[in-house]
Amino acid sequence: MEYRVYNEVFQVLPSFSRAVVVVRGADNRRAVPELEEEFQSLVAMVRSDPLSESCDRLSDLEEAFRSMGFNPKRMPPSVVNLVRRIRRGGSVPFVNPLVGIFNMASLSGLVPCGGDDLSAIQGDLELRPARGDEIYRPLGRPEEEEKPRPGELIYVDSASNQVLCRCWCWKNGDVSKITEGTTDCAINVDSIGHLSKTELIGLAERVAHMVERYLGGRTWIRFMNRNDTSFVVPS
Repeated sequence: MEYRVYNEVFQVLPSFSRAVVVVRGADNRRAVPELEEEFQSLVAMVRSDPLSESCDRLSDLEEAFRSMGFNPKRMPPSVVNLVRRIRRGGSVPFVNPLVGIFNMASLSGLVPCGGDDLSAIQGDLELRPARGDEIYRPLGRPEEEEKPRPGELIYVDSASNQVLCRCWCWKNGDVSKITEGTTDCAINVDSIGHLSKTELIGLAERVAHMVERYLGGRTWIRFMNRNDTSFVVPS
């Protein structure tokens, strides 16, 4: 399995970079009360911080969506939606340890993060413009189908044509959702220039450390930008 970011992504998002944490052999069924407590503490911190919703990182993500022709009020970047929900008093479920870990990375760094179950992937992982014939099934509503608009940046399985995430970091699909039974996954930690390579990798290292500490298994980190656009996913 290969992981590729197409050059067209950098034409739209010139400063885009991504740290990918590949996880193999994690036990996501474990009860980890310490991790869940840390997650809830972070949620409470964001809820009480009035600056969290108006910081430059989130504003720049919204502006990036506008530059791609999407209304960030109707289609917010994932981390913007997460912070907004918390600030308005909404609940944010822990879901399971792996999901909790990448949501903690997203909230602590105020950057988009997401994860996908590698057992659901039939081909290669690609971040690229949509052709318009791909299939997206919304998270929690697998019976529904959507088609991304041509040119929209999508994260997609090259073999099944199933969209894993629409509009770069808007919303995840159901097909590769992380469940309690997930053992192998790829967790993406993104930046559009707010974090240096060292800072972004540092955030990914914290993700990897928490996975290995609480869930076992092995992790690898791969850094991607306009100069490093592909790698073979460790097995």
